[in-house]
Amino acid sequence: VLTPAQIKSICLAILESGKQYAVKKRKPFPLMYSYYGTEYLGAAHGLSSILQMLLSYYEYLQPADQELVWQSVDFLMDQEQNSNWPPELGETIERENELVHWCHGAPGIAYLFAKAYLVSKKPQYLDTCIRCGELTWQKGLLKKGPGICHGVAGSAYVFLLLYRLTGNSKYIYRAQRFAEFLFTEEFKAGSRALESVYSLYEGFSGTVCFLTDLLQPNQAEFPLFSVFV
Repeated sequence: VLTPAQIKSICLAILESGKQYAVKKRKPFPLMYSYYGTEYLGAAHGLSSILQMLLSYYEYLQPADQELVWQSVDFLMDQEQNSNWPPELGETIERENELVHWCHGAPGIAYLFAKAYLVSKKPQYLDTCIRCGELTWQKGLLKKGPGICHGVAGSAYVFLLLYRLTGNSKYIYRAQRFAEFLFTEEFKAGSRALESVYSLYEGFSGTVCFLTDLLQPNQAEFPLFSVFV
């Protein structure tokens, strides 16, 4: 377990790294990062989850640094393209390359805006999160497997998130429909074979977490990625 001093030190290191990179690359917003030279936006490798983690330890940040985080959150919100975000900063989403995954796209970026809403209570963040959910309902049945990184369960977790945020039972209905799809012949025939069958993010372990959370939606949270603490 980390001490408060250690948490603060980690947050400061994250902030300093983002500031330096943004200045070096002359970004029009104060915090940015790259992963192997690519400026990702999504939850797995990108800006959204870094900002989400900083908001998770908001009380450890100085007021000036809190403002930098909010400026970066708002910049990312402005990068929305038809309720989705490209994997990489500056890309344009085309129909043939659109990704609607937890790792890249709205189903993962939704968690940042959920956390932003819980911290600030500003309705625009909840509205953005809801748009993420609507896109996921339209396009979130994936062929890449059952997992939570880029699979059906990862998409469906957004509905459990929105249920906890809004209390609207339609999101339980949507999560249940996605769960049922996992057991259909259509999914079994069309889904890509898994390389890591039992892994948390790609394999069945994450899927089991989702199915278990479906039984207790008031406590549901994406594994290791909670916005409610």
